[in-house]
Amino acid sequence: MLANLFTAIFTFCLSSFTNLCAARLGVAGESPWSPARSYCPHCRHPLCWWQLIPILGFILQGGHCHFCRRRIPIYDTACELACGLFAGLLATPSLFHSFLVVVVIQVLLFIASCDYYYQSLYPLSLAGLLPLLLIIPNRSPPAALTWLIITTTLGLLTVMAVCLNWLGGGDVMFIAILFFAFGLEYTALIILISCLASLPFFIGRRQARLPFLPFLCLATIVVLTITCA
Repeated sequence: MLANLFTAIFTFCLSSFTNLCAARLGVAGESPWSPARSYCPHCRHPLCWWQLIPILGFILQGGHCHFCRRRIPIYDTACELACGLFAGLLATPSLFHSFLVVVVIQVLLFIASCDYYYQSLYPLSLAGLLPLLLIIPNRSPPAALTWLIITTTLGLLTVMAVCLNWLGGGDVMFIAILFFAFGLEYTALIILISCLASLPFFIGRRQARLPFLPFLCLATIVVLTITCA
């Protein structure tokens, strides 16, 4: 229990930095270390130390910037909370296993945030998912569900790719990595969960390219938690 709590708290903090890295890499003249202090994206005022506390900083400010009172996007806080909770659930007394769990979750967060902010993927970041091979137990879903999952997933993928133009090259590369790590059945389940979760958010929107990787990454963590339970 202590290992789970420590892993969750550590991941809360690390997720905040990971989101910062993803956000700044798409801004000209910025890097994860420059400028030295985080700032409000609206008024550009440097943030105080207490505003930077993961999750708690958002709550203390009531969801609004302390200086300009503009609404703070919920995305970062939601990611910190989700990553910390899943890391706590997946952690074990084995320090090596817990380390791999944190690495995989942070890589998934980085991939999701790059797509969320800039609709881009750094192909090299996919190498960070290789520890999945050491985490995933050798299991398969019940045979009776396999064909239902695969058939439904292929149908949704066809609609997304042909009719809605949701899938991009980055999505395809990510799915290929999942297939290599999880196998056909669980990869199909991840895609199915991603499709179902994204439908309420994107129906009726007409952008040529919509960020689908955040849903794929979230579904990956969910399925990873299920398989390791």
